[in-house]
Amino acid sequence: MRIYSIMNSPDKAKKKKKMHRTAPSTPTSFRRTQSLRCPKGATNGLLRKGSRTARSKSSRAKAESGFALSRLTFSQKIALASTWKSMRGQTSVIMRKILTELEIVSPKVKNIFYKAALVDCFHKEGTENRATLDEHVKLLTKFFDELIANIENESEALAMIKKVGQEHAILSASCGFHAEIWEQMGEIAMEKICTLDVVQKTREAGRAWRTVIACVTDEMRHGFDFEARVFSRKSSSAEQLAPSANEEEMLNRLHMLRMEYNSTVPL
Repeated sequence: MRIYSIMNSPDKAKKKKKMHRTAPSTPTSFRRTQSLRCPKGATNGLLRKGSRTARSKSSRAKAESGFALSRLTFSQKIALASTWKSMRGQTSVIMRKILTELEIVSPKVKNIFYKAALVDCFHKEGTENRATLDEHVKLLTKFFDELIANIENESEALAMIKKVGQEHAILSASCGFHAEIWEQMGEIAMEKICTLDVVQKTREAGRAWRTVIACVTDEMRHGFDFEARVFSRKSSSAEQLAPSANEEEMLNRLHMLRMEYNSTVPL
């Protein structure tokens, strides 16, 4: 009887009741699903100074990427224009840093600029070689000038961005220029511009610049890819036509030889 009373004592019942109350109401599997959705150490999407976590990935579909310029809010457009205006004195320095680091990351780009610099030595005074690094610094500055000025007209802005990619497609065959170079340039531009003090002062400015740079990277790559495929099809068609032209020339020569033979050899 004593043993029974100890096992069924009020204290034991209270402990059981307390343990039942403190049991987790959320299944372990659900908690694991939550942790997978929000990984440990995940950020809220804001770029920290000196980090490379914010990257432009143009491999995502346009519909899912959210990089469209139309997603920019009014306050973000204002922040974009004001920060670009504040950069006026150092835009050339920023663009040169982007292109110089791109040379380091991509030897193909360095080789293109090196060849362009050699060719530029033989150019006449008053003419400009648009392929040099110095000219690309000017072109990149002018590009962002026009882009920010046309930020309200998305179709015109996107067409302008895509055209830049298309104009570089010819380098895919002649210099081995490839689409990943646009990704590399986008990552470098993201870091160099978004870590500027003038951009980091406001959250809206940082978001605006990340959206714009990601969109520029996407559209340049899409334009480049499309035009590079066109060049590839044209070159393959030319290669297919070349043998047939050679065959026709050979048949004509054989025909001429036969005629010469018939005229010289008596029947």
